[in-house]
Amino acid sequence: MYLCAHCQRPINSASAVCPYCGARQTELESGPAQQQKKSSSPKLIIAVLAAVAGIWAIIWFALPVRFENPRPVAERSALEAVRELQHQLATYENGAGSFPSSLEALGDPAREAAQAAMSGGYSLRYTPAQPDPSGNPRAYALVAIPRNYGYESLYTDQSGVIHATRDNRPATAQDPPLK
Repeated sequence: MYLCAHCQRPINSASAVCPYCGARQTELESGPAQQQKKSSSPKLIIAVLAAVAGIWAIIWFALPVRFENPRPVAERSALEAVRELQHQLATYENGAGSFPSSLEALGDPAREAAQAAMSGGYSLRYTPAQPDPSGNPRAYALVAIPRNYGYESLYTDQSGVIHATRDNRPATAQDPPLK
């Protein structure tokens, strides 16, 4: 049972014509109902487009946009790490009279520099020279080796000069110095 759309009296849902007023039920249903559906369709499209635009705006502002080439960023972090370790090694040598047998002796600053290099895709290799007769190394070599082909490999020693190469090998003292 439902109400006639014209006279509002209860009629059988299978009736095509209202027995009270004679109004055709299919015409009344198809008329205003279809017009209402048609008018709600643009509203629905506008609501969906607004929701999509809102989500896109949230993603755009919430997520950092990274259009920067990763190679210069990684090379810069490795260079900063090498310079920090140079500074820490020079400070250690000024106090102790020799270089440490490992970077662990430098403590947290060396650990943080190594982590910064690793975050850029580099590994650091510290090699102290043969110890003198008193058991203290008087020289060292520090190499920053990239994991990615074509990235700059860095080399430095107690001289403080940083050498670099883009060849697929660790840098050495024979490579040209950085400018």
